[in-house]
Amino acid sequence: MSRLLLRVMLCAAVFVSPAVRAQGYVGLGPDYAMTTAPLISFANMAVMNNNSMNTGLRSRSKTARMEAPPAVQRNALELARIFPASSQAAMTQAFQHSMDVYQQIAAKMGWQRDDLDGAMAAFIVGNYMVFADREVRDEEFAAVAEQLRQGGGTRRLAEKQSAETIRNLYEKSAMVGAFMALAYKSQQQKVQPERIAANLRNSARENLKLVLGAEPERLRIDERGVMLVK
Repeated sequence: MSRLLLRVMLCAAVFVSPAVRAQGYVGLGPDYAMTTAPLISFANMAVMNNNSMNTGLRSRSKTARMEAPPAVQRNALELARIFPASSQAAMTQAFQHSMDVYQQIAAKMGWQRDDLDGAMAAFIVGNYMVFADREVRDEEFAAVAEQLRQGGGTRRLAEKQSAETIRNLYEKSAMVGAFMALAYKSQQQKVQPERIAANLRNSARENLKLVLGAEPERLRIDERGVMLVK
């Protein structure tokens, strides 16, 4: 992992708490919450695991695709704006790098480029890794993406929102998800001070709560996808 990523992760962690208090989660603004709130209903989707999600079958339905042109630099700049001015350039670069990392992961998973379900799955998984302090295996990651595809929410959303909104949702979800996964990896390589680890975990908690609509303490990810436990 590059020294830049390690440095900006520390910077992000130090300034997470004020951002969490102000926006509820790090990096994604109110428009993102309003866009995804009706999209992800894992409290209902989790019970599907006893049906098609447990069969090992994979849906052949089309994923929501991007129609607007890429806007990685602009979205990275927007994600970086919650940080102090002195840190925004480094954070912008870090988020752009996170997008590159996500694209490599998506290719490894065999997903089509510009797959909104994959980006949303990365957002969920990356934040879950930080919050739960647990590695998510490739097959579990794939199950979360499949769970989103089975629900069809992203396709319905793409029909209702502008092409630019969907492009922004895709890129920001991918960036933040990969960034949080890298943050988790960094912590495994070098234990960070408790304050920094706690701030990252608080950020991940708010991300999960807003997107999944459930208390993160009740969430589990396994080969069936995201589950709710009592």
